[in-house]
Amino acid sequence: MASVEAEKFLSYEAGPEVEEFANALDDCLSPPLSNEERRERILDLPRKYYENALRRLAQVRPRMMRNGQDDVDMDADDDVANSNPASAELVKRLEREAQTWDLLRRLLPLRYTSSDNRQSASKTEHSSVDSGDLFKSFLASDSSARERQAVIQWLQSNASSGPDIDELAHELQQNADRGDIIAHGWLHTRSSIKLRKSVTAWPHLLDRQSPAIATSFHTSDGSPLVTQLDPDAATRQGRKLEPQDEYFERAIWLGCWEHLRRGSSLDTIREWCQERTEMWRAISTSAILLSADDSQEVTDTKPASLALWRRMCFSLSRSGGCDDYERAVYGVLSGDIPSVEKVALNWDDFLFANYNALLRTQLDNYILGQCPADVASNLTQSFPSFDAVQFHGEPRTVDMRLIRALEANPQIKDEANEPNKALQASLISKEIGQHLYQQGLIISSGANQNESTLYRSKPSKLEVNKERFFQSTQHYGLRIVAHIYLLINLMDKLNSKDDSLAPAFSPPEMRRSQQNLIAGYANYLRLAEFHELIPLYCSILEPPRSYEVLSYNLIHENEASRRLLQLRLIRKAGIDVLGFVKTQAWLLFNDLGPAQHGCPAKEGFSIIEPGPPTSRSGRPVRPDFFGDDERFVDQAHENLIRSLEWLVLVQETWPNVLSMGTKIYKFFLRELFCFKQSVKN
Repeated sequence: MASVEAEKFLSYEAGPEVEEFANALDDCLSPPLSNEERRERILDLPRKYYENALRRLAQVRPRMMRNGQDDVDMDADDDVANSNPASAELVKRLEREAQTWDLLRRLLPLRYTSSDNRQSASKTEHSSVDSGDLFKSFLASDSSARERQAVIQWLQSNASSGPDIDELAHELQQNADRGDIIAHGWLHTRSSIKLRKSVTAWPHLLDRQSPAIATSFHTSDGSPLVTQLDPDAATRQGRKLEPQDEYFERAIWLGCWEHLRRGSSLDTIREWCQERTEMWRAISTSAILLSADDSQEVTDTKPASLALWRRMCFSLSRSGGCDDYERAVYGVLSGDIPSVEKVALNWDDFLFANYNALLRTQLDNYILGQCPADVASNLTQSFPSFDAVQFHGEPRTVDMRLIRALEANPQIKDEANEPNKALQASLISKEIGQHLYQQGLIISSGANQNESTLYRSKPSKLEVNKERFFQSTQHYGLRIVAHIYLLINLMDKLNSKDDSLAPAFSPPEMRRSQQNLIAGYANYLRLAEFHELIPLYCSILEPPRSYEVLSYNLIHENEASRRLLQLRLIRKAGIDVLGFVKTQAWLLFNDLGPAQHGCPAKEGFSIIEPGPPTSRSGRPVRPDFFGDDERFVDQAHENLIRSLEWLVLVQETWPNVLSMGTKIYKFFLRELFCFKQSVKN
């Protein structure tokens, strides 16, 4: 029952963000701007929408906005979620919306680069090579790498909003049986080694004491215990740590994994490791560190050393280490996939594993290209590495196939089909046009009888998984997809590009279905009584579609002052007012259907008052000749009359007023004849 109530709460919410989104859009469209200025403002819209979502999230759950210094009470958060499911669902929804806008604000500038930016990237490539900054020159040389880096940083940002790292490792730290001590390494194993040396009065390494040490020196649970304390001892000797120290070791590697997953800077990782007197772990990650803030990605090291370092990390990810998190850390650093996916918990983690591997493979190929040919050949032949590009196959379609694979993964299948996540996936795989097309089909198929004329969509034979899309009652989702559509549409127009959402080879109904997102959102604005915003969104559409959406959403206005206001807003939005009112009248007239035949009048029919005419005005027209009760007028007939009233408000339309008025007058007379005859028969 709670989930149903939460769904109703979420579906029909109309908060201030509706007007705030519109104001931001109006700021891009209304002022007279140069193309470059307009481009900058449009590309800045996702940032504004992202910050808007963050503000709303902060209002619902202030502690969700972590900045690394907040002391988050996790138990209190759980209590709130359990006591108020609707609030918990709202928090999740706002988090997902913020993530969507964050992704769009990162990808859109990369996909719609200006000529100035392309020239700047070319200059950066040459200057970076000269200065020795391999990573910047690599990114400048490969547009797909820049986009993958943007996706990785987005995934890192998503992960950084999760629980505090120390909180995640708290249970492991407790099992380590060392109180609040987080430093000084393997305390229990060190104590066991010292005790053995003390008992046997042996001052040297234990493994030199006696060959029998391998069978006589055990952990508290009976496993062979290491005899040395260097980081590689367990792997090299094939022996174990004391159980408490294994928990401690796992906690450390979990923290390192989380730092890499969240894109922490080298300074942050170094500080975290230093607190635990484990600086060697920070050094291990420092050669090529992909940070969320673009800081210190690649150390000033020779290309051959970087290539060798990656291959050593790969070896550790596959055959080294005593823990899955340790192997995952080296898997991230080397660009391995299986070792990282082994600790992945959600859709973001799996995508991170694959995109990280693809980017690091591309970077490795670039680094090898900077090495002498014989050195590069020796490295590739002597030391194996994971080639994610070859693993995934055809580069042109790798993103689409990767997304399909994630959708088929049973571990994350449900999450992959969640509407927000499916929308994000379509942006990453560049299938947003197809996604918006199917989303438009879902919106129009959920229309009631009164809304069907607004969409004018024919039933589609396309089978759509409805779980992956926002339903027509989820107006918050409609707001998101409508604004994504208009953002991409505006950028296509500004760049004089073909419609990237509905290319020339796509089915003819594809564009109309996508435009139904704007039509549906305009209908929602009407229902939410944001009538003044409707012309702004209709200006995104091309005539006659813009006239159609305006017509069906504004026909309900029955006050002359409100209609005049709307006409001013329509003119301000750059829509032809004359074209709108003329189209509206014809649309509503045509919606009545073809003229009826075979209904002749069998007796006289009078529309004037009985009695003799007066000398001044003759015989007056009967005020109620349309029917016995003027309150019971068909809605379609009333809308037709209103369309004529809209026409009258525009001076240039008087010829159309007279022409359309005649048609409407004849229609009502014919309808009245047929109605009278059917009643009598």
